[in-house]
Amino acid sequence: MRSFTGHTDAVTCVAFSADGRYLLSGSDDGSLRLWDVAGGTEIRGWAAEESGVRCAALSPDGRLAVSGGDRGPARLWETAGGTEVRRFEGQDSGTSAAAFSPEGRLVATGGGDGTVRCWDPATGQELRRLLGHTADVTSVAFSPDRRLVLSGDAKVENGDDHVRLWDLQEGRELSRFGEWLFVVTAVAFSPDGRFAFATTMDARLLAWTVADGREAGRFRVGTGNVLCLAVSPDGRRLLTGSGSDFYETDRSTGLGTDNTVRLLDASGGRELRRYDGHTGNVSAVAFAPDGRRAASAGADRTVRLWDVTL
Repeated sequence: MRSFTGHTDAVTCVAFSADGRYLLSGSDDGSLRLWDVAGGTEIRGWAAEESGVRCAALSPDGRLAVSGGDRGPARLWETAGGTEVRRFEGQDSGTSAAAFSPEGRLVATGGGDGTVRCWDPATGQELRRLLGHTADVTSVAFSPDRRLVLSGDAKVENGDDHVRLWDLQEGRELSRFGEWLFVVTAVAFSPDGRFAFATTMDARLLAWTVADGREAGRFRVGTGNVLCLAVSPDGRRLLTGSGSDFYETDRSTGLGTDNTVRLLDASGGRELRRYDGHTGNVSAVAFAPDGRRAASAGADRTVRLWDVTL
């Protein structure tokens, strides 16, 4: 295990470049930092969001990054110099989710206004606005063929409308996934696009078949809040991060501390390995493109690199 240190507040997001050479992290300290994975050194860091970075994504070629915070629109950055390229104007109540499409020609963002929006990063033009969520959108993901977008929201009432699947070309909702969900924290597609996954604040991991929306699995993960999710490049494993800091003290004492990274079998939710070391909520996880390493980030202000080979 290797640690990357330098942030002065909780690290909220982490992402690898497509070649696995670079790692991007964002923090409540308002900064984005780009790291050299092999050397474990910071390449550069820059002030990005005064309200703290809530989400960040790295383009496949590593040349661009998008970030969002609690206030104002998402921003696009050149990573070579940490310079702002443009802002995606319109989603001004804050951006809590962001993703690049697989080829890097689109950006999807989710906001505090409950909308999912797709943008052209070359021009900043809004291409699609997807309406339907009734709470903050916490996570967005493109399907591997970029035809679909998956999104989840932070609605606290148990319901079946927290995870939604959208047709990007037509700009319409295709389906809603799940029953009795509570505060979706992350969503993801399998690499072949056949399955959709989500994690929730009540320690659940869920899977559905995209074609018909049928539930393929519902699993309990640990004892804390499951805050983040990543799918391995081969689709056979999942990575989750948990935290217990959101529980009231008396409940947390009864459940125990669960600031843990877990490697799970994607087909059955079985825990394959557990990675301990974070001393606060684990708020972000990501697989390296080779599937042999993974990064996690958390409230203890660190980014950690793990060997996830079995």
